Amino acid sequence: MKSVLLEDFGSSMPADGSVKADVIEAIADWCEALHGGQPLKDAFAHLVSGLGAEAGMLVRTHLNEFRSSRIEMHDCRSDCGSHPLKTTFADGHFGPHLTKPRIASVWLGSAHVGESGANPAPALGEWQAARRMKEFAVLVLSGGPTTRDHIELHFREQLSRDVQASLGAVVPTMARTWATRQVGLITRTVINKRLSCDMERPGIAMTTLLSINNPARLSRAEFRVCLLLSRGLSALGVSAELSLSDATVRSHLRNIYAKTETSGLAELVFMLLGAHRPPDEVEARWA
Repeated sequence: MKSVLLEDFGSSMPADGSVKADVIEAIADWCEALHGGQPLKDAFAHLVSGLGAEAGMLVRTHLNEFRSSRIEMHDCRSDCGSHPLKTTFADGHFGPHLTKPRIASVWLGSAHVGESGANPAPALGEWQAARRMKEFAVLVLSGGPTTRDHIELHFREQLSRDVQASLGAVVPTMARTWATRQVGLITRTVINKRLSCDMERPGIAMTTLLSINNPARLSRAEFRVCLLLSRGLSALGVSAELSLSDATVRSHLRNIYAKTETSGLAELVFMLLGAHRPPDEVEARWA
């Protein structure tokens, strides 16, 4: 698999061979991970360091709700104290410019600052100052009417033209392999990460979500939505069953995501189906 992916990558390499060997190896690992050949976490860490960044994040943004979910994150510094990379800065920095970006495009934070109408996010500047970072780049992997996937990279130094050219050379291959990634890879990654965290701390996921104790403190309407989802209904099915508008169901779902700390419908349903609950107890509480 890796040799085939390297051949595909070779078609987008600059003719002068300016892409370094460690970058090629990092991209090969990335491609292999997207097809199930190795853990995505390890490949992403290799990608961040291989591209010369100090920290990076793989992010999915839900455009309808303008809500972002972290898929993977890697920070090369373990001694960053109270300033680790925790959140995405892309939408805050680029704003509406990044709503419908060209797939496989590279966006540099420093280049955007001088553009007309630019309004750099204060949070990014404060974090860069605390970490002594000088550059920020977004590599767009996919875009559509509902979601956008991108990688954010943070660099300690301004990027030379050679490094910028290298990023431009590798991102088309990254976007192509992202589009053909193993089915269910991202949902599985997010869910496994969440379950791993829950194993380390007592929380909602370790408790029956639809139990009589109602650990997520769902309202009666939110509980009914969850109950119907757990029985196999889609969001549209829930809307029809409860005679609610699509907008009302979406509003309930947003509240449920916040209360259950889930990133979207797939993770919520996984949590609901993974929680074995006594049916009689649920019916007694919420009938």
